[in-house]
Amino acid sequence: MEEAPAVLDSYDVVWNSPSRDASGSMPMGNGEMGLNLWAEPNGDLVFYISRTDAWSEASRLLKLGRIRLHVEPNPFAEGRAFEQRLALRDGRVTLRSGTGAERFELELFVDSDFDVVHVSASSEQPVSVRASLECWRNESRRLVGKELESSWTMRDAPESIEVTESADIDVDQPGAVVWYHRNEHSVQPLTLAHQGLSSIAELSYDPLMQRTFGGWMEGPDFAKVGPRELQSVRPARKFELSIATHASQSAQVDTWIDSLRATSERSLLEDARERSRRWWHAFWARSWIFVEGDPWPTADRSEDPRPASRITQAYLLQRWIQACGGRGSYPIKFNGSIFTVDPKFAGGPDFNPDWRRWGDAYWWQNTRLAYHAMLANGDYDMFTPLFDLYRGVLPFLEARAKLYHGAEGAIFPETMTIFGTCSNGDYGWDRAGHVASEVLCPWWQWAWNQGPELVALGLDYFDRTGDERFLRGSLLPIARATLAWFDTRFERDDAGRLVISPTQSLETYWHGVVNDLPSVVGLHEIGQRLEGLPANLLTAQDRALLLRVTQALPPIPMGTTAAGAPILAPAEKYDPGRNNCETPEIYALFPFRAARRGTELFEAAGRAFDGRHDRFTNGWPQDGQAAALLGRTAEARDNLLAKVQNSPASFRFPAMWGPNFDWLPDQCHGSNVMLTLQCMLLQEDGAGQRTSPSWPADWSVRFRLHGRDGAVVNGEHRAVR
Repeated sequence: MEEAPAVLDSYDVVWNSPSRDASGSMPMGNGEMGLNLWAEPNGDLVFYISRTDAWSEASRLLKLGRIRLHVEPNPFAEGRAFEQRLALRDGRVTLRSGTGAERFELELFVDSDFDVVHVSASSEQPVSVRASLECWRNESRRLVGKELESSWTMRDAPESIEVTESADIDVDQPGAVVWYHRNEHSVQPLTLAHQGLSSIAELSYDPLMQRTFGGWMEGPDFAKVGPRELQSVRPARKFELSIATHASQSAQVDTWIDSLRATSERSLLEDARERSRRWWHAFWARSWIFVEGDPWPTADRSEDPRPASRITQAYLLQRWIQACGGRGSYPIKFNGSIFTVDPKFAGGPDFNPDWRRWGDAYWWQNTRLAYHAMLANGDYDMFTPLFDLYRGVLPFLEARAKLYHGAEGAIFPETMTIFGTCSNGDYGWDRAGHVASEVLCPWWQWAWNQGPELVALGLDYFDRTGDERFLRGSLLPIARATLAWFDTRFERDDAGRLVISPTQSLETYWHGVVNDLPSVVGLHEIGQRLEGLPANLLTAQDRALLLRVTQALPPIPMGTTAAGAPILAPAEKYDPGRNNCETPEIYALFPFRAARRGTELFEAAGRAFDGRHDRFTNGWPQDGQAAALLGRTAEARDNLLAKVQNSPASFRFPAMWGPNFDWLPDQCHGSNVMLTLQCMLLQEDGAGQRTSPSWPADWSVRFRLHGRDGAVVNGEHRAVR
């Protein structure tokens, strides 16, 4: 099996002292199940357990609990040598302390194929171990005030609506600590009723009701000494412990417990270690970027010895976080993935670690960035959860479009619940004087660019993989619905052209908008690309719909500079008052790629970029990749250098980005780090493929990235000084 270059190992994260709390945790996982892990000076190894599918009754993504392993005598006592290492190539964390007669070594990893974390340790002197489950959901609770913001679906619910979550349950299982959280009610029916959607409820799958999630902790030579505690039966020089987790919607708890037990039994330590090692070795061999010559930030706080490149470190660790939380049942949450910790450490309120800012909904403009970044990395196995979510709610959204607007097709809400509705706070709790179809959130109530963007992203995936099953089963149904929405929702002018109104240009221009650029340029792009698919992949009805829409498309909105040069405009018509800091004009560059080098549109995009109102190096704005795509090498370089400094000083792991606009670790920001770097090294559009098109001459780099038609692009640039 081919291996990633040996330099990968120099980017292991190594700490030489224990951490004081969760702000010093390391994220790790297997794609579905995640941990935030740290060692404390008192001899405790502590970690939060999370899953991508642990949704509560209130539609909050919960932690499963916190595990605390207390070792006596204390192996981390002050004065002893200590090393905690995240070994990227093997996908594991090791802790080593003491020397000689005081030597203690521990290994922890999550099975790549089964949702089980394994802990094993050896010690020169016998140790006693106590393993405890720590839960904070010990009674049924009502969520109110700011705590309710972590369920964006139910935020600002009126006093008359009680939003509650039940207590976790302990299972009387001899020899093992077993626990679960179970939803015996759901906010989904209330949401459908509030939004006037009860008549199409049969098309809305409720993913919350009877959802059950929890864990099973056991180990050889451990005895159960309490409902949530195991104790080693005698001091020993070795110990092993495993914690299996499972989540499903089960009519009977016993059925769920049987599945959990089976998961635990299928993951044996030695097999799991080798299986997981192979998976991670293959993962790192897919693609890589190793940069040399970028200056270290002056405020950097990383521990010596420093890796050679902060940019390389940022890229590798963001890719690690994506892989640890990106192969699950649900897409990556932009606001922290499954690696959030106690909000007080991130400057938030003093709530338990189930709280996150912006809550449960999937915000399209934020969610998409992680998936764009996966393409050049060749991380196609993480792509499925995103399209599974949007394809799964499509029948309901088609019925909603017909019920609300008398239109065919579908539109995907910007802030979408996991069952396809708007969040209730965005929809509006006070409905007096409003019809059911009115969404009252002005930030995105008339935003339609989500569908074209989703289709374009799916076409990017198909261009690289040639996966016809994905195309037929997921992408084409979404494309048909997107085209049908524009075809039937909006009128045409006397020339037969679509008049996309009401609309808005992202969250920035709300009023007087006609034919917003993101929607128009998106329809132009996906229309052209769908027309280019092999004839056998589209039906006659598909081609008729495609022709009907493409022939009716308005031109891409343009204006002129003070000097009379053409420049991209936010929309054909719009009130220039701004309500947010986006630059809709550069959507012709990214996420759409209509502005190709050598075209007038490319020059117009460059003028729009240079004259943009707001400029950012943090969070979700796309300045970095736009600069790279335009060939603004110095600006792309400076943007990237600023981005990699964004991990807060209060957190120890170097890639805990944010909070920025969202929450921590900010997956929008981390994904933009990757996208900016990728666009500096590899660009593909209708004009062909370019390598190192925006690369600083005084930086060296080696890379392997993935392009269209299964191409694997290997490149190297040596610095010119």
